[in-house]
Amino acid sequence: MKKLNWGSGLALAITVFVIATLSVVSYLISLDFFLVTNEHYEEGVEYQQTIDQKKRSSELEDPVVIVFDEKLEALRVVFPNDFVGKAQGDVKLYRPNNPEMDKKLPLSVNANGIQLISTSTLEKGKWVLKIEWNADEKSYLEEKTIII
Repeated sequence: MKKLNWGSGLALAITVFVIATLSVVSYLISLDFFLVTNEHYEEGVEYQQTIDQKKRSSELEDPVVIVFDEKLEALRVVFPNDFVGKAQGDVKLYRPNNPEMDKKLPLSVNANGIQLISTSTLEKGKWVLKIEWNADEKSYLEEKTIII
């Protein structure tokens, strides 16, 4: 049996390193990645408006409450009484890893200030819930990450 000398060992180590590096690079290139939104430039330009909406929403005396109702398999969005009958807007559900699953629903708050959003048709995993509404000539934005 022939002994392995230092030159052969060095060549073997470099070869293994190069193969490992190329394997990792090819794996990373093959991964799918998604942007949070396809209109990232437009949203970036208008981001100050988003900051202002979030600030107005956080400064509300009675904030919007979002809870999961296990019995109904739905998200319960509870608005303050000040917005009942006044709030108009959209509810957006973003799936960060698959934009084809995104959903957009109209905001429809009942007389008690509650909107239910069914989660029975949503895939399990991470979702970003964005509620954007207008009332009294002001716009608001509530954003929450939800794990279903």
